[in-house]
Amino acid sequence: MNHSLLLLDAFAAHPGDPVSRALSGVLESAAAGCLPRFAQWLGLPPGEFRDMLDTWFPGAASAGWEPDAPPADLATLPCEFGDIVEMLWDGRSQGAGGSHVRWAAHALACGCFGRTHLWQDMGLSGRDDVSRLLRQTFEPVFLANNTDMKWKKFFYHRVCERLDLHPCPEPSCDGCDQFAHCHGAEIRMAVPAVVAVLPVGKAV
Repeated sequence: MNHSLLLLDAFAAHPGDPVSRALSGVLESAAAGCLPRFAQWLGLPPGEFRDMLDTWFPGAASAGWEPDAPPADLATLPCEFGDIVEMLWDGRSQGAGGSHVRWAAHALACGCFGRTHLWQDMGLSGRDDVSRLLRQTFEPVFLANNTDMKWKKFFYHRVCERLDLHPCPEPSCDGCDQFAHCHGAEIRMAVPAVVAVLPVGKAV
């Protein structure tokens, strides 16, 4: 049974770290029903999810913290979930790699399936928290948003640029009271390409 974010944060190996806050915030938001059930596992295979939990929140599992939902069949995840994860992985900061980057990408991608602002659906305190995570871990993605587009919308537009999809589908933001402000007419952005170093599945 999920015993709440308070217990999860109590076991945080790196309290206050942007990745740690993103992981715990998404897990709590998913447990509260603000994100799809697959987000309770970050869209990860069960074994890798437990590796994440033991790495970032050592002792939480043995104390009884676990998702309320059963693991999702990864083949049933929305196709854009994998596209967002891959886009972020390809846009990771120079020298950044390893599982913590992959897990941060999964947390951000899960947050995109909420119905309000990305920072709210990730259980964070404000947009600056998302920006801080991106600047630290996915700096090329952070720098590419040179028109200050809302992050969730920017992720979708960046994926569409990579896949040459036009028109680009909009993220699920219809529960937000600022929907009209964020999704009005915009000048199409020219997003610089980011060269992939490793496919997302090869993270170690």
